[in-house]
Amino acid sequence: MSRADIAIGVIGVGTIGSYWLNHFADTLALSTQTRVTGIFRSRHHLNAPRGVDVSRWAEQFEHAVVPGDAEAISAWIKRNQQRADHVILLDLTASKTVSRQYPRWFAEGAHIISANKYAGSSRWDWYQELQRVQAQYQRHWLYNTTVGAGLPILTAVDERCRCGDTIFSIEGNLSGSLSWIFQQYRSGDKLSDWLVQAQQLGLTEPDPRLDLGGMDVARKLVILAREAGWTLQLDDLEIQNLVPEALRALDVASFLQQLETFDTAFDDWRQATAPTAEQWVYLGYIRRTEEGRYEAGTCLQPIDAESNYARLPAGNANFTVRSQQYNRNPLVIQGPGAGPEVTAAGVHSDVLQLITKLKNLT
Repeated sequence: MSRADIAIGVIGVGTIGSYWLNHFADTLALSTQTRVTGIFRSRHHLNAPRGVDVSRWAEQFEHAVVPGDAEAISAWIKRNQQRADHVILLDLTASKTVSRQYPRWFAEGAHIISANKYAGSSRWDWYQELQRVQAQYQRHWLYNTTVGAGLPILTAVDERCRCGDTIFSIEGNLSGSLSWIFQQYRSGDKLSDWLVQAQQLGLTEPDPRLDLGGMDVARKLVILAREAGWTLQLDDLEIQNLVPEALRALDVASFLQQLETFDTAFDDWRQATAPTAEQWVYLGYIRRTEEGRYEAGTCLQPIDAESNYARLPAGNANFTVRSQQYNRNPLVIQGPGAGPEVTAAGVHSDVLQLITKLKNLT
């Protein structure tokens, strides 16, 4: 076979993976000796040593029958180590199981680009071990799309820290689904009406309680905090779960049949919290106290018409970073914060950045 300088394997062909393969993968070979040589899903995978014909990847993938599990990915890494100078895995899943393989794949020779939040928000001891293995084998791990999709929020935090700045706080509406819902919602509406619309638009998880529970926002906060040099983990966060406790253990179908109960519980909370408020935003925050401790959490809070969040286009995100150098006038980053298009574009930006780094090593 013709030698490929860089081989790419794509794990996960959901909305983000499919969009990247359909719109970005075919541009790689035009300017670099980089090819997609493997596509993986739990049920099957496609192995193409000479490179996948990305114009027909879905058709080829449909006829693949060999499972695409961790063993298949490890075998793919080893084969491509013999053919290419470098191997890159794109983890475009939302799977904790996949993220747990990162240390193994680093050791076997792969660099990793991740849109998967599990590794970056894992328990502190496991996260430290992951970083140790990454350093031991001198691998790259890029994960800029885990927070803010294509927005450069992690890049901005990293640059602040690299130049000696000290981060004091970060705040933002980190959930694309909850941002859209509460940009539409006004007090007095049935919150479930907007929840159902968001689900129909594909903005929520199949089980919308995963969005309403705040854990997605919490994972992003942990990733941001660690980028700022703070040793936070999920147990340290105060997370506001918008799902009444009585509805949390139901199956999805039963929950969706109990939306009237959901609305009643939410309205009771709203009336007790801020009865005159019209608009709301679900925020994530991390901050350093005057005593040097760190606080982090998620909360639904009222906003007025002058708030940055009130003026955002639907689905857009707003991040505010305060630091020693950006305190009185904070650093503000705004733009689309969710969606397969901007997330896939952010993944591709990481791909190009990593290719440049690897080419300089070869």
